[in-house]
Amino acid sequence: MITTFNLFNAIAWIVAGFISAIISILFLIKNPKKKLNQLFSAGFLFWSFSLIFNGINFTVAYSSVFIANIFRDLCVVTGILCALTLFIASVGIYFGAEKVSWILTVILTILGIVLSVFGTINDWVTEDGFGGYKTTDNWFGKTCVQIIPAIFVIAGLVLLILTYFTLENKAAKKRIGYFTLGFTTIVLGLLMFVFDAIVDVSPYIFLTLAISSWVAGPILMLIGFYVNPTTNAHQVVVETVGTTDTKILDQKQQQQQKLERPS
Repeated sequence: MITTFNLFNAIAWIVAGFISAIISILFLIKNPKKKLNQLFSAGFLFWSFSLIFNGINFTVAYSSVFIANIFRDLCVVTGILCALTLFIASVGIYFGAEKVSWILTVILTILGIVLSVFGTINDWVTEDGFGGYKTTDNWFGKTCVQIIPAIFVIAGLVLLILTYFTLENKAAKKRIGYFTLGFTTIVLGLLMFVFDAIVDVSPYIFLTLAISSWVAGPILMLIGFYVNPTTNAHQVVVETVGTTDTKILDQKQQQQQKLERPS
């Protein structure tokens, strides 16, 4: 019979996964032709799969640990793909969607494969000693599955912060501010599971904080998509994330320069 904590685990992960899936769809339908919308949508779709797969493994483990580990492996792979995809999206925001080259995509894809292989090998479902199941606290596995992906999300966060401080338009600044808060909550959620391996407290605390952070992150970023930057005589408008973003240019350069970096 499933333990109370594993039941809580399963419900929390699966519900959060479905919320993330809905948000992923909303990101895409906002403007399906835009590359950044596609990237954010894909990132949160991977994220939703990762959450749902992880929730499932805590329920099927009671019937088959082997099958549970398959779902855990799927969780690991999609989680890593999520982090790398969100990083690419942040590169697109800072440098411009047209600067997201196929070379960067190939390099990160190879890295994702490497992390997935070592992550799945060193992360598995096992008995928790209380009649239930847990995933291992193998530090090499945590490094591949949580720490390195967290570094990429943090790097994406840094790019968003840099973008935020280059903007003068208040509405555009507000939009990037929501993206920044969203990335920050995702990072905090990832770090909760690192702290969980270090600090000996009730497992409900870190799980609740992590899930709450991971639900709040996509919601905050979705809100940012619906903030429409305003324009004035000294602003050039370019279509990027959601609808339009702005970048401040000198009035004399507006007819001569092409915007390469969305704000």
